[in-house]
Amino acid sequence: MVNNKIVACLALILTLLFAACKKNDFKSLLAKITPKDTTKTVPRDTIPKDTIPKDTIPKYTANVYVGGTVFDSLANAYQAVYWKNQVPVVLTHIKKTASVNAITVQGNDVYAAGYVQDENGNYIAAYWKNGVQVNLTDNTTSASTSGIAVQGNDVYVTGFFEFSAVYWKNGQMFVLQGVNGGGGSTEGMVIQGSDIYISGNTGGRPTFWKNFVPAALTNSHPGYAGNIAVQNGDVYVAASYPNLNKAYVTYWKNSIPVTLGDGTIAILATKLAVSGQDVYVACFTEKGGGYFKNDKLNFLSGSAADVYGIAVINNDVYIAGQSTYQKKSVPTVWKNSIPIYLSAPIGKSGYLSCIAVTPL
Repeated sequence: MVNNKIVACLALILTLLFAACKKNDFKSLLAKITPKDTTKTVPRDTIPKDTIPKDTIPKYTANVYVGGTVFDSLANAYQAVYWKNQVPVVLTHIKKTASVNAITVQGNDVYAAGYVQDENGNYIAAYWKNGVQVNLTDNTTSASTSGIAVQGNDVYVTGFFEFSAVYWKNGQMFVLQGVNGGGGSTEGMVIQGSDIYISGNTGGRPTFWKNFVPAALTNSHPGYAGNIAVQNGDVYVAASYPNLNKAYVTYWKNSIPVTLGDGTIAILATKLAVSGQDVYVACFTEKGGGYFKNDKLNFLSGSAADVYGIAVINNDVYIAGQSTYQKKSVPTVWKNSIPIYLSAPIGKSGYLSCIAVTPL
């Protein structure tokens, strides 16, 4: 179950990996919690795997921005990349690993946050504005980013630094304190009006901050938080709880937990999106990648391996991740469960970590 091609992995803290490690973490957790299935049931794909006819490939009806990494065979390393409507923009050309973990758009400006690895193996937290790299840390320690948001001329980035959940405002770093003290990692960020919301983990438990003040989540158990969304004053946070042979997929609405799934298959949530009265949660399952729309689980067509981003616009559901196509692991976007395979000038192998959509 573990995807060995993903090399961006940092230290395990309080049984939870930080944001840069979530890909291997989720796959490992899912392997541990997957119950034995003697029926060999598999999801029914509406289109056979690896044989998607070109005339059935969906068309974008919005501007779709996705970020991640692609393998560069010449440098023998993964490079940070984002795509706008399937057109790639390669952000790095280094001999070590780099990746985009979060992306947002303001007007004509594209902001991508991630990390780059130096020659000594240290991870440098960074973001790019229209392709120009801004380092948030030096190479004396390991750090990474997980979310990015822009308000006016202010650029906010979340991440972790030396075992602490942190955020940067215009390059200045601040440490976030949890309900039970420091230590942890961040996952997502959203700005609504004058309020700033961040999701993450402290003390081994999912949490969130409003204006940098930690808030307790009712019935929060050891687990992993996904991103955060805010709509009409309501705050939504995704999370998963591996527990013995089951996985409990939950999101909170205003700190009230909502459990998804019927317990018959193992599921781990990654990200959520809210549109109108509907809540969408992207997830791994033992039977493939998928997403919940409210309480209904929908599987993705094709060989869905990883899903790490979800966005909804005009009733269309876009999901970003990785799938197997022509025997390669390729960055993939699903529109309403149908895959769109992406490539880059430096190669096809890679994965997506984030997504943002805007109207055409």
